[in-house]
Amino acid sequence: MDAMERDAPVIGTGAHRYRFVRNWARLPRGWLFGDPDPKAKPPRIVSKGAVAANGEVFVLSRSAHPLVVFDPDGNFVTAWGEGQFSEFVHGLSIAPDGHIWIADSGWHIVTEHEPTGEVLRTLGRRNFPAPTFYGAPFNMPTAVAFASNGDVYVSDGYGNRRVHRFSAGGELLHSWGAPGDGPGQFAIVHFIAIDERDQVWIADRDNHRIQVFDAGGTFLAEWKEFRMPSDLAFGKGRIYVGGADGLSIWTRERELVARWDRDDPYKGAFHIHGIWLDAAENIYLAQFDHMVSKLTRMS
Repeated sequence: MDAMERDAPVIGTGAHRYRFVRNWARLPRGWLFGDPDPKAKPPRIVSKGAVAANGEVFVLSRSAHPLVVFDPDGNFVTAWGEGQFSEFVHGLSIAPDGHIWIADSGWHIVTEHEPTGEVLRTLGRRNFPAPTFYGAPFNMPTAVAFASNGDVYVSDGYGNRRVHRFSAGGELLHSWGAPGDGPGQFAIVHFIAIDERDQVWIADRDNHRIQVFDAGGTFLAEWKEFRMPSDLAFGKGRIYVGGADGLSIWTRERELVARWDRDDPYKGAFHIHGIWLDAAENIYLAQFDHMVSKLTRMS
């Protein structure tokens, strides 16, 4: 633990006490996570991140340096992706094999990369949005998740209201979803996550809910305890949800065990676009106030 984490304020109680390290990721001098101009469209923000097996933290933002890597203490390691993504790049995931996957809403593609940035594969056609009438990939995809058998799931997203399932080789196997607010329908398919049982969880953000499906797309459940949930992550017996109403932690049985409101302890402290965990279940937040913050778990 470095000095910044040691001096950070402690929030929470009981088993959910954390050091709240605001602005944890330290960029090189003169670099910014996006554009602080509130009139920028789409918002130039930190979008998403993920932790690699070696503990390095990959952060995706809508900025001049879209993919930045930090060490476990928040120090800058390297960056790549300059000029490779649109101004509306959205989702970042790390596959079990260590490859980096990017969902680019602005260019309507999903790309697979080496950890050093080299492009391995592209799904979709750049700047060719699929007609929404047919629901084929892609029209503003938002995120990627991986099943235990290697299948790749893509939330698609802002233009379509669909989820697409691909084989590990890139063959489209199945799609589901439609506009609406009923079971299996979506307003915005904002982020996607897959749990250890291969259940597919969708942050159906503008319907103010999370929907849960089996691996084949059959509707299982919905959670309506949220306001504009943006993203979720799985820990050991816990589900972490971030969105416009702050950060909350739940059991599988829907018991709320911790919550921090959007403006607690200061305005916008928990206004969250993306959320992810490391192996110790420390929490990382991609925030609308152009920073990455970390909640370091206290034992």
